[in-house]
Amino acid sequence: MKPRYEVLSHTADTGVVVHGSTLREVFESAAFAMFDLIFGIGDLAGVDRVQVEVTAPTVEDLLVDWLSTLLFEAETNDLAFCSFEIDTIDDGHATGWAIGSSVVDLELSGPPIKAVTYHDLRVEKTAGGWSARVVFDV
Repeated sequence: MKPRYEVLSHTADTGVVVHGSTLREVFESAAFAMFDLIFGIGDLAGVDRVQVEVTAPTVEDLLVDWLSTLLFEAETNDLAFCSFEIDTIDDGHATGWAIGSSVVDLELSGPPIKAVTYHDLRVEKTAGGWSARVVFDV
């Protein structure tokens, strides 16, 4: 099975590349990658569900807003999200869900992510679907 994301080698920050057959899959995999880098969420089961809705002028801005909103919700509610579902994504608008668990008993598997950056940001339609590149400020 192909991994959901690839970690990019970066001097001071952490980046990922994600692929999907749809833009929806790319957004979901980018969110998974972000939280997996922090908590190693592969085996985590979520119980708390949070709805997320973002609007932005470009698909790149939409991805940054989606991930930034998830990061904010996680920090505000002391959650580690482990499952993501985009309900709709079109014309600069996305709605979806994140499911997670309390961070109280979790250990970090990597450095905390402070922010989603625009550095080297890419969201592209490819021959096989979609691809995105995101760098996180750690």
